[in-house]
Amino acid sequence: MAVLTAIREWMTHQRIDAMLISSKPNKLPHLGFSSSSGYVLITRQHAHILVDFRYYSDVAARTHGYQLHRLEAGRDMPGIVNQIAQEEGLQRLGFEGEHVSWQTGCDWQKALHPSLVSVSLDALRQVKTADEIRLIREACRIADATADHIRRFIQPGMREREVAAELEWFMKQQGAEKPSFDTIVASGPRGALPHGKASEKVIIAGELVTLDFGAQYQGYCSDMTRTFLVAGRFAHPEMSPLYAVYQTVLEAQLAAIAAVRPGMACQTVDAAAREHISRAGYGPNFGHNTGHAIGIDVHENPRFSPTDTTLLRPGMLLTVEPGIYLEGEGGVRIEDVVLVTDSGAEVLYQTPKTLLMTGEA
Repeated sequence: MAVLTAIREWMTHQRIDAMLISSKPNKLPHLGFSSSSGYVLITRQHAHILVDFRYYSDVAARTHGYQLHRLEAGRDMPGIVNQIAQEEGLQRLGFEGEHVSWQTGCDWQKALHPSLVSVSLDALRQVKTADEIRLIREACRIADATADHIRRFIQPGMREREVAAELEWFMKQQGAEKPSFDTIVASGPRGALPHGKASEKVIIAGELVTLDFGAQYQGYCSDMTRTFLVAGRFAHPEMSPLYAVYQTVLEAQLAAIAAVRPGMACQTVDAAAREHISRAGYGPNFGHNTGHAIGIDVHENPRFSPTDTTLLRPGMLLTVEPGIYLEGEGGVRIEDVVLVTDSGAEVLYQTPKTLLMTGEA
């Protein structure tokens, strides 16, 4: 497996003999599903999975090339790892210090015979494999279909929670396991809340409504934001008092996407969006990063932030999502997932980004 080869090469640079993986996102490529239970132990000779009876048969059916060990009373993780360490001569054992509590780390230090070294595997997930890209594409397809459906569904008089419920149900009908995160539906003045989760507020004709949502598909996430104009008051979108704000956000987002290419620093992409919004006079109204990597977790590193100097590489997937938020009036955010290609960026969504009205065919 490519993932095992990559981990073993990384282990050589880290000067460790084995890696004990306990976090959900870093176990998923090995287990084949997301679970907080169990462990994966990668050594230079073998790959081991330690799970209890609840998951043993499922893991056995999903995985190949791993040695399975059953966790049970009297046969816990430290005992199995110590046995493997003795058989394979393991001296230095890496563990995910940033994902393990201080107490757990202390307990492992006492119970495990190899010396423990705190390391981070997260950087290995920055460039996605072809299989991972395929799964994220499908998660994005589900979000795309959902955006089209929910725009037609929204009518004045509906409550934000009603819209969120329909949106999440439709995503599951399209094949999503669950939402990637709590769905945001922020209409009218609540659009000024960047993370305005769906509330009991009634959606009113002529308001803007921002929807930020994502689908989880086979453990991988999508993340999408579209802002629509609620039908029933204006004959054309250009009549909305926030139309100019919308256009500013759209231009900033397109400028940031145009800056995405291999070798470009993340902070430069952020600057492309931020400078456009600042020139339009809305700099203080854009207070978050321009985007973030996405994969098993909806928020991963690197980030399109003013301080992230990470250089983009082909196979990275990140969101581009600038916004403007005006307290008491509303807000606009537009978000796509983009794939860094050999020569630039590919946007994984097809839903138009011109200001569209709800309810229209």
